[in-house]
Amino acid sequence: MRVSKSEEYGLRLVMSLAVSGDQLTIRELAEREDLPDTTVAKIVGRLRRAGLVDAERGRNGGYTLTRSADEISLAHVVNAFEAEVFSSDFCSTMSPGDGPCAKSAGCGLKPVWRGLRSVIGNFLDGITVADIVAGGGRSAEGLLPVVATHKN
Repeated sequence: MRVSKSEEYGLRLVMSLAVSGDQLTIRELAEREDLPDTTVAKIVGRLRRAGLVDAERGRNGGYTLTRSADEISLAHVVNAFEAEVFSSDFCSTMSPGDGPCAKSAGCGLKPVWRGLRSVIGNFLDGITVADIVAGGGRSAEGLLPVVATHKN
């Protein structure tokens, strides 16, 4: 699993808007998150196209969340960047050269990768922006759902 800078910045900007509870300008968001204005504008544009933020133009304009933070899951934000958390074409990238994977017909790992993608998606779907904002200094174990591990 790989989280892009855009996804990370998107999560941080949504959290800033949630904490603020008010509209914020590009400049205010940039200052809060220590990011360049141009980066914030690009990320907020993606969030807006995904329906997560609204823009009000004009002198007193700014950006707000379209829903309350407890209605926005981390999966919603990550999906705004149109990147799969765990790509379904993973197996094809593991083959040498440009050809198909030699093991694709009877590969026992494909179901594992699909299951992992499902677990990650469900995990992110079960955590809201409000959960993260409220979590503050709590440990991950106290905030996030615990995934059972198998120990030998």
